[in-house]
Amino acid sequence: MNGLDEKVLSKEAIKTRDMRKVAAYRKYLYKHPDLRYLFFELTDACNLRCRHCGSNCTPANTQYADTKLLINLLDQLKDDFSDADFMICLTGGEPLLHPDFETIAEAINERGIPWGMTTNATLIDLEMARKLKKLKMGSISVSLDGLKQSHEWLRRFPGCFDQTIDGIRNLHSAGHKVQVTTVVSKQNFDELEELFELMKELKVDSWRVINLEPIGRAHSEISSLLLDDEEMRKLLGFIREKRYDINNRMDIRYGCSHYLSYDFEREVRDGFFLCRAGLCVASILVNGDIFGCPDIERRPKLIQGNIARDRFYDIWVNGFKPYRVDRSNMCDQCKGCKEKAYCAGDSLHTWDFENNRPKICLLT
Repeated sequence: MNGLDEKVLSKEAIKTRDMRKVAAYRKYLYKHPDLRYLFFELTDACNLRCRHCGSNCTPANTQYADTKLLINLLDQLKDDFSDADFMICLTGGEPLLHPDFETIAEAINERGIPWGMTTNATLIDLEMARKLKKLKMGSISVSLDGLKQSHEWLRRFPGCFDQTIDGIRNLHSAGHKVQVTTVVSKQNFDELEELFELMKELKVDSWRVINLEPIGRAHSEISSLLLDDEEMRKLLGFIREKRYDINNRMDIRYGCSHYLSYDFEREVRDGFFLCRAGLCVASILVNGDIFGCPDIERRPKLIQGNIARDRFYDIWVNGFKPYRVDRSNMCDQCKGCKEKAYCAGDSLHTWDFENNRPKICLLT
């Protein structure tokens, strides 16, 4: 056996060992959840009406999270999770539309809890970018889904591409590190190289690339734009190529969306797949409901309580039972899969609850 073969085998052995560790850690989390991210869904209103929105947000929506309830929750979190290390992520809709956005952000900051936000950035002028800096926002993810024509077609708002680009530049001017998230579909698949050059030109710190998912409006309006098998493999290959390019210093990664097979795990992102919904991730929906990842289908059995009547800590420790199970045991196809221990039924946000199987399986 030559030295190269030994080196390759060593790499495979290390990957197998680490994947087994993650599988064991998942089982540990079923009984010992570890809160790392708590989403506050501030509103279901948005200034855009994206064709792929998983939450069906529109400019006509009028729900806003109760500010007093959120501040009361923050006090609880400070008391109940005194030794925990978690971050609050403000999301929506467009979170900046909440009339008390700055009050909520300041309340989080005053309690010493790290926070970030997801946004389309169209409302971030230089003044707002500087306010966010004063409020000690720690991270921000900006949605940019293609070059001008593709982005504006998907978001159904003429001019929003330039507004988002301006928002990114304003954030940089105010000293923020910026992550850009791009949803890839058949609409913008051929733009990947140009988008990569745009991200470098904008000097984004991280580019998170994910595929269009069969959820929300994407399922009902543009399911024909879902990537096929060959396109998905090319997308992952594109990400891997850029990550291993010694001339590229920008962080580029695939999102946490799916188990990618042994071949691609840790090749296109820093860690291995683990659906963290209900294990490390929870959310407070706009009406106060306690939930898992906000991208998941809003089914009654997945709602664990409401902050108007329940203490979040009690629910986190004693609830979330539907989230803390190996879903691969529910699916005949999954039961016979040699990689089921690493996948565990894939992501909850694309789980087919009617037929108990994953809607997306990148192995098949």
